[in-house]
Amino acid sequence: MRIVCDMRVIDKIGQVIINILIGLIIVIAAFTLYSFVALEILDKDYVSVFGFTYFEVASGSMFPTISKNDMVIVKLNDEYEEEDIVTYMLNGDFITHRVKRIDTSTIITKGDANNTKDTPVSKDSVLGRVVFIIPNAGIWKRVFMTP
Repeated sequence: MRIVCDMRVIDKIGQVIINILIGLIIVIAAFTLYSFVALEILDKDYVSVFGFTYFEVASGSMFPTISKNDMVIVKLNDEYEEEDIVTYMLNGDFITHRVKRIDTSTIITKGDANNTKDTPVSKDSVLGRVVFIIPNAGIWKRVFMTP
């Protein structure tokens, strides 16, 4: 009798785990579809979900804080302070660097691994502040996106 009850509990736990995995796959698929539509069909520069966006880091200019192939989650707003890490657009590229100085209409940034500060950037170019870093997420993105 006890073995039958234990098997029922194990079956229910297994079903709950399967349901969670299926839900996670559905959420990932929906997000992927939304991203595709926003970037490819609507021709947006980046995807915005509930006031956040994400970018894959393409260089080591922020090492060791952020490495190449890490993914940064950016809160889209204009609230940031000196020493915050922000993402801004410059000449069609998105750059993620640390704020070193804030002036009236510009900011000066610098990559942690760089020797010199960047040229001043307009405050209007800043998308927002980095709030989360996902290590090596770019590698997994390529694994799932490559046929």
